[in-house]
Amino acid sequence: MARTFNKVTLIGNLGRDPETRTLPSGVKVTDFPVATSESYTTKNGEKVEMTTWFRAEAWERLSDIASQYLKKGDQVYLEGRLRMEEYTDKDGNQRSALRLRVLEMNLLSNNRSEEGGFAPAASSAPAAQPSQPAAPAAAKPATSPAPATFTNAPDDDLPF
Repeated sequence: MARTFNKVTLIGNLGRDPETRTLPSGVKVTDFPVATSESYTTKNGEKVEMTTWFRAEAWERLSDIASQYLKKGDQVYLEGRLRMEEYTDKDGNQRSALRLRVLEMNLLSNNRSEEGGFAPAASSAPAAQPSQPAAPAAAKPATSPAPATFTNAPDDDLPF
């Protein structure tokens, strides 16, 4: 049988604040919806924007991080495994949703507050910072040894 591979990378925005629940086994799971958008122009010149929603779930340590730092509207980078989930909604209709099991997560929104934590996306404003010139790179002392070079190796010993 051939090997298969399921890895997805998304950059999207949270549709609501994450919700955390604890399973009977004590494992924490945090769920949050993530939207990705793309736009294009039709032949008639009409601009169309399409949004795809994913149900993301973070487990254990990532669950703690997601519940602590993610807020509605945040932009987030996610890597994980994707699966189609089918269910019946409260009105009895058959539905399906894309669920992403998050394996890696990076917060892309710049929502740090001055206290070092994260501020909600709606209330974050860049703080006025005095302009400071970039510090020049420290000059290396004249007594430091030269970096090692590998010029003595013959070309055919290179691994590529």
